[in-house]
Amino acid sequence: MKDTIRKCDIENFYADSLAILELVERLSEEIQPLFLGKRFYTDAQLADKLNISRRTLQEYRDSGLIAYYRLDGKILYADDDVEIFLKSTYRPRY
Repeated sequence: MKDTIRKCDIENFYADSLAILELVERLSEEIQPLFLGKRFYTDAQLADKLNISRRTLQEYRDSGLIAYYRLDGKILYADDDVEIFLKSTYRPRY
């Protein structure tokens, strides 16, 4: 009887597998790989993070407010440049 797999064992294994899968998916969305010692955001990621539209982000690029990289038509923003942009637009309370 020890060699048989019980239904509760299968259910526990399935639940653990789902928890691990959710963790991996969350980490893959949050963790950005380093390139040249910098982390980069795509256009969609940064727009989502700043809660603005991609069109607004394009206007910031066009007006020179935020630095960016263009690789084969893909727009990338370095986290350092995003921080500089945010600091330059910060307005303290009165």
